[in-house]
Order: sequence, then structure tokens, then C-alpha cells
Amino acid sequence: MQNILESLKNRDEHFILERMLDNLAFFRVHNKKIADSIANMIEGKNKKYKLLFSKDDINIIDLQNKIFLYPKDSILDISSNLALNPLNNSQWRVYSNDIKLAKIEIKNLEITAESINKMVDFTYLNIIDSNTSFHLPSLFLPQTNIFGLMGGIFLQILLESGYRFHSLLIFEEDIELFSIACYFVDFRALFDLVNDKSCYIFIENIKTKSFLSHYFYNKRVTNNLLRLELSAFISPKITKIKEMVLESYKANARGWGSFEDEMIGVKNTIKNIKQSKMLDSPKKLNIPICVVGSGPSLESNISFLRTNCNNMIIFSCGTALKVLRAHNIKVDFQIEIERIDYLADVLYDAPLGDTPLICASVVDNKVINLAKESYIFNRGGSASSYMIKDLKALEFCSPFVGNAGFVLACKFSDEIILCGIDCGFIKGKSKHSSGSFYGAESSTLPSDTFKVRGNFDDEVYSNSIFSLSKEILELAITYYKPHKVYNINNGAYISGACPIKNIELKNISNKNIAIESIKDSFTHNAEIKDNLRGDIKDYINNLKSKILDSKVTTKQELFCFIDDISKFLFQESSKNGEIGILFEGSMLHLLQNLLLCLLYEKTNDISSSYKDLSNIIAECLESFLIESKSLFI
Repeated sequence: MQNILESLKNRDEHFILERMLDNLAFFRVHNKKIADSIANMIEGKNKKYKLLFSKDDINIIDLQNKIFLYPKDSILDISSNLALNPLNNSQWRVYSNDIKLAKIEIKNLEITAESINKMVDFTYLNIIDSNTSFHLPSLFLPQTNIFGLMGGIFLQILLESGYRFHSLLIFEEDIELFSIACYFVDFRALFDLVNDKSCYIFIENIKTKSFLSHYFYNKRVTNNLLRLELSAFISPKITKIKEMVLESYKANARGWGSFEDEMIGVKNTIKNIKQSKMLDSPKKLNIPICVVGSGPSLESNISFLRTNCNNMIIFSCGTALKVLRAHNIKVDFQIEIERIDYLADVLYDAPLGDTPLICASVVDNKVINLAKESYIFNRGGSASSYMIKDLKALEFCSPFVGNAGFVLACKFSDEIILCGIDCGFIKGKSKHSSGSFYGAESSTLPSDTFKVRGNFDDEVYSNSIFSLSKEILELAITYYKPHKVYNINNGAYISGACPIKNIELKNISNKNIAIESIKDSFTHNAEIKDNLRGDIKDYINNLKSKILDSKVTTKQELFCFIDDISKFLFQESSKNGEIGILFEGSMLHLLQNLLLCLLYEKTNDISSSYKDLSNIIAECLESFLIESKSLFI
């Protein structure tokens, strides 16, 4: 069979029609909307774009603007150049999420860091020479994002040249443009040549960010490192979609956690459940709850808080407390979730005073002892929250305390106001409200930020952690379904929350009764599940076997192996969070470093180095097992 370039140079109309019909048959099975568009294109019913296929030129006609998308007789040369060695082609861009091979500090990550540092030492001693660049296999492309196909001839050339994609995301801004690509690209072959379930095609829009999150999360480690990007053309829609993809890519790098962090939470939980009762039976109250964070928007909403403090319950989240205290605004409950050992000092300085404390079970026990009234809840996403017998965890409570405050508010009210929850940097303002625990801060935007939609008129920028917080807030709104969520901030727009500057709250007379009702919802006398020690041992032994018994000889196999282990980790965390989450974060970091180390190998035979590095990971798992045994009988 002749290749795409030969067929087009020969103006083989039969070839492109056969390709179109093959794609029609393929999409009739997999996507009816695309199939209908292809059928319309074949029947000449297209209204926006048309393929010109004549002896003088091959081109795409924009029917509405009456222009050609390519200069005359240039489509084949441009497509050939786009398909030339994408990893070293100036028309493509390579991202690395700023991930570098480097040692990390031992403090607070004793076991994980020691193992990663051993891997780094091994790599510098045995793999890396003066040339410190990655060596990817020829014809192998890491996760790739293509924005606009412009006919897609370059993509078919890549396929026919033998290139394979580890994962692929394609966005085309118009379905008729995508249908024109069906004259040239063998989409059945494309899906076969991308690793299993790793080819995502979006046309005209990406309706929900959860699809993007799934794309990156599905291969959390391998999609986190290298990202190859091509913009075949630029348009406002393409630019917006690129920003969404970049945001999801960066957010994927955050929130992995570590074994050591989880163990702190487990130890704290074991202490705290002996001292305070846990949230068990929350009931909805007919009163608004205002969730207050320490973002810069807090300053502009002090007047609102002062005016309405008697008509709503105020949940102060983290460092917002000091600002509210300074403005003499009475806080009804202080919310905390952090494991950090200096949190008690921060609250003492605020001061906490006689404000009732609602905190995650993982907080340091000194925080519980500081409060005159303390109540604890099961914060989802931490291993310890799934170790409690007969008590469900509250999900979507991270990464920030504001996320937890919102979830708690959803359990007690159907009317929630977000105040000082900016989920980003407001241009010209500091990261936190003035007067907060963080003191004077610069208003200079950090280098890793990217622009996002603002709630009102201010320019707002985000980074990976703010983006993750906003995404989880949006998921929480969808999951808990409060009737009304108001966003009164100047920060990021939050889907599902109504942007509003002025809220008129009706006078209420039952606030004290509502506060007591919240306190009465904490009734559970918690106990730790049985047989955790045995379950942990089985998990570690199973994971060690998967790592040591796997035959990994090439870098392509390495990518697939890491995806398989990542999938196992995710499944275990979903099924048995008390064990899976305990080890998942550190394992992801170890896998990422395994990938980093072995990509420096100059040849595609990595079997010897894989064996040595996998032994380091196995030793690390054994250390995890020894450390965790001490907590459970």
C-alpha cells in the first residue's frame, strides 16, 4: 500500500475516499456524532470547511471567511516538516513539569528520601555521564497533546513512520475540521498504536475538566513527566483549551503525599479519638454558613462579615482567624486539618481563645489540648480516616483547610458563602490577607503561575496547588449539592458557585440553637479497625513481588510497568484506603524517580539498572513495613 505522501502527490482520490469510508465505519461503532459529520462531508452537506483536492492544490477552504487555511501548494511540505522528529523539532514544545533528578531533604521524609537519594546516587555513579539529557527510544513519543489537526496529514506521516504514542490527547475546534482529517488519518490504526485507553479526542470543547483530570490521573506518573505539545494553529478557543490542559497537567503534580506524612496522621488520630468525639450524624440547618479563608479578598469583605455575623454561622479556616480577631469579628467555629507540629503555636498566637475547634483527626494532639472545646471529623484522603470502624470519611477536604471548611458547611447547611477563598493570586495583591499569620508578603506573581478566569474583573492567576483546590471545590459542589453557593471573592471563578458582591441575609433568631446543634452532631466514640498489621504485611509483600518479579528490559516496557503499578496503587487506595493511601504517595515518588533515572540510560536496554533500582524500592517497602508494625497489634 502506498503511503499518505505518495497518494497525495499522485492526487489519488480513490485512496482518500477509502480512508474516509474506513473512518466512517470506525466512528459508527465508537462515536455517532463524528460518524454523522463524516457522512455529511461525503455528501457535501458541510457548511464551514471543505477539502480542496485538485491537480493544482490540496487545501482546506474556510467557507464562511472564504479563505484557504494553507498557502498555495504548501500543505505537504508543512505536514512533512511537522512530522520530522517531534522531540527535536522547534514547532513542537516539550514540557517536564520542572521535575529534575536531585536528592531531597531527609527531614520529615526519612525512609522515602533515603531511598530516593540512593536511586539518585546510583544513577550518577552508573548511568549519567557528561551528557545529562534523557534518551528516549527512537519512534517512541511520551504523552502528546495536539491542538488543531489542520487536516492531520502530519499525524498520518508519524504513524506510517513507525511512531508510537504512550498517550495522546487531540483537540480539534470544529467537527467539520476533524472530519476533513478523516480523509487522511487512519484513526482505527491510531487508536491501536496508542497504549490501551490512552487516546483522548476532544472536538469543539472540553465540557468538564474531569475528563482532563482523568487523562492525566490515569497515568499519574508517566503523564506527569514529559509532555509533548503541538499547536497546528492558534485561535482563541485553542488558547483557552491549552490553558485548561496546562492547568490539569500542573495540578496532577500535586497532592501525592508520603508515607511519613500519613504516619504522622495515623499516630495523631490514635491519640485524638481517645480524647474527642467524631462527627457522626450532621443535620441540615436553616441558616447560612460563611466559610472564611485568608485570601486577599477577605480584606474587602470585612464589612460584609461585620454586618451579617449575627445572621450566619462563621467557619474560620486556618490563618483567617488572626485577621478576623483583629477586626473583632466573632468566629463561631475554627476549622483545622493540618498535621504540622507548630499548628498549636499558630492558634495560640491568633489567639484561638474560647472559639470551638473542629479539626481533622490527623492534627497534632497539642492542638486538641489548646482548645476549650474540640470536635473532630474524618477527613477523607488520609489513610487514618479509613482506619476508623463504622464511620465514613468526609471526601474533598484537601488540599487546603478552606476545602475542608466548605465540605463541613455542606453537611450542615444548604446555603454557603465563600469569603477569602480565592483559589489563586490576584494581580497586584499578596497571596494572603494582610494581618494574617504570614505577615508582609510580596505582590509579585510566582514564576509558575498561569492566568485563569476571575470571579469578577480582577486578573487572577493560579498554580498547581491552587488549581487543585479549585477543582476539588467544584467537585464538592457537584457531590454534596448545596442549594446555594455564593462566591463573594475577587479571586478565581468557581464553577457551581454564584459570583455576587452584595448578599442580603435575612435576620435570624436561632443562631445559638444552630451552633449547639452542630456541636451535638459529634457523637461517635471511634475505634481503630482490627487486623491492620496483617493486612499491611500482605499489601507490602504483594507490591514487592510485583516490582521484583516484573521483567522490564526496555524504556517502553518501563512506561507500561509504571502505569501498571500506578493503577494497582490507585485501586488499592480506592478499595482499602487505610492501607493503600498509607503507601501510595511515597510509591508514586519512587516510581517517578525510577522513570527519571532510567531515562538517562543511553541505550534502550535498561534491564540491569532496573534490577538494581527495583531492589532499592523493595528495601524501602520493607522499611515502611517495619515502621508501621509498631502502631498496630
